[in-house]
Amino acid sequence: MRNHRQTILLVVALTGILISVSFADTTTTGTISKVTVYRGQALVTRTIGIHLPAGTSELIVQNLPAMIVSESIYAQTSDSAKVLSVRYREKAVREDTREEVKQLDTQIEAVQNKLKYAKEQLDLNAQQWKMYENLKDFTVTAERTDLNKGVLVYEPVQNLTELIEQKGTEYLERKLELEDEMSESQKELDLLERKRNELVAGQSRTEREAILFINSADSKKGTIELSYLVNGANWQQQYNLRANPQKSNVLIEYNAIVNQTSGEDWDNVALWLSTAEPTMVAAAPILEPMLVGLSNRAQIQQALQPPMLQSDQIRQFQKSRKDYIKQGIAANTELNELAIQNQTLFFNVSQREAQEFQEKFAEISRTEGVSVTYELPGQLTLPSRSDQQLVSIASITTKADFTLVATPLLTDYVYLQADLLNGSDTLLLPGPASIFRNGEFVGKSQLPQVTIGETFTAGFGIDSQVRVVRELENKKTHIQGGNQIDTYDYRIALSNYKNTPVELQLLDRLPYTENSSIKIELGQTEPSLCQDSEYLRTARKKGILRWDLNLAPNSGETNVTIVKYSFTMEYDRNMQIQPRHSAQQ
Repeated sequence: MRNHRQTILLVVALTGILISVSFADTTTTGTISKVTVYRGQALVTRTIGIHLPAGTSELIVQNLPAMIVSESIYAQTSDSAKVLSVRYREKAVREDTREEVKQLDTQIEAVQNKLKYAKEQLDLNAQQWKMYENLKDFTVTAERTDLNKGVLVYEPVQNLTELIEQKGTEYLERKLELEDEMSESQKELDLLERKRNELVAGQSRTEREAILFINSADSKKGTIELSYLVNGANWQQQYNLRANPQKSNVLIEYNAIVNQTSGEDWDNVALWLSTAEPTMVAAAPILEPMLVGLSNRAQIQQALQPPMLQSDQIRQFQKSRKDYIKQGIAANTELNELAIQNQTLFFNVSQREAQEFQEKFAEISRTEGVSVTYELPGQLTLPSRSDQQLVSIASITTKADFTLVATPLLTDYVYLQADLLNGSDTLLLPGPASIFRNGEFVGKSQLPQVTIGETFTAGFGIDSQVRVVRELENKKTHIQGGNQIDTYDYRIALSNYKNTPVELQLLDRLPYTENSSIKIELGQTEPSLCQDSEYLRTARKKGILRWDLNLAPNSGETNVTIVKYSFTMEYDRNMQIQPRHSAQQ
């Protein structure tokens, strides 16, 4: 029985030894090979090439960044080896072991020693000067004594005085030299310490690691990819539009401002930019029943104030919805509450208000809900720092149909604009744009979202060689029955000071109404309005007037182009015309 027990203990001990051998751990940092930057986060992938022993082994990946989202860590292999589990841990360390921190520590120590030596030199210089000051006092005393005795030895006194003056000059020069040296060293020390503080902010006393348990059927070399999300990363799109009207084209430079303070540098990585929403929750939310009852109409209206019809309220609704979607089933109650608010709004507003809400919701969803990923060419380096870094997404040259636009009701200036076709394979997100014409900066603008194959319009600044003047020529009012009829006659003069003819789109408007008690009619126009089918179907029905004109060259004073139009408004003589917003109709 005793021998049997000893045999069991021996087997257990041997098993423990075998397990400890098979789990021999290896440490590495891997190499950051690719990064996808989202809005507020980034997915970082480290590639690890390693010789895997047969059986189960432990791999420790060190130097993970301070801004890591620990629950997002996962690993995968490209061969038959399997990642059994991935575990994250933090441990306190006595010092920061990263190479860049060590280098800064060495530099800081050298500058500190330099400062210390300069201070000691300055102190020694001051002590030496004090000795000469005592000698100066001794010289004055000796001179007075000799004079009192009627004895004057001139030459030794003169030599001693000159020596003191020389030493005084040397002391002053050396003092100023040392003070300048200390000032420069202090500036250098402050800069180095600031760099070190940025590097070790929030992480200098903590080391972060991922522990991977891997099983391999045989001993071989393998590749492992460790991926994780980090906070502190973001990007925003921006554009440069460079117009060349002579060649009828525009160069669209699509750039991104990237900022990353994750705590690790991305050196020579493949970089993607994405508008997707990374999430760690896989379970879908559950749609719950919506129970309704009856309430007093006044109470409902009060509860709905202010109605969720404004763009900022819709954006806030979508933001809350996205935040809850990320949590999945954990935010099931909150998601259902938002859905109930949305449905209740439609129960208690008019059809027109419901349509307006849907249109605004669809427009914001179209621009803010799009998910697109850009793969940037080449290998890029983005250090972890607070500075913004500019990267190029795409450069697109497109044909442009240039025309001038005059809207004298709004401004006396005439603007150059162009219809551009996005014929590339890149979706353009909405963002700020710097506008250039013939190499000169003309102003800022905002680019809309432009899908592949879509045409959009961009403005390229003021053209001061074309001018427009709008004036009311005549207004007549008469009473007919119980109604008042107002007639307005307008004249618009356009001058082209260029040596070449120009195409110009002139826009004006007359009021429109959805109130049947007001009758508005456009009279004669000279020349005729534009006959573009899309314009007639949309803007024309709401009172917008458009003329597509060709202005003759050198028509500045005598050969101006004249546009005339008139319209009438008929309404109850006891009422008065007032502007109304659509919600007040």
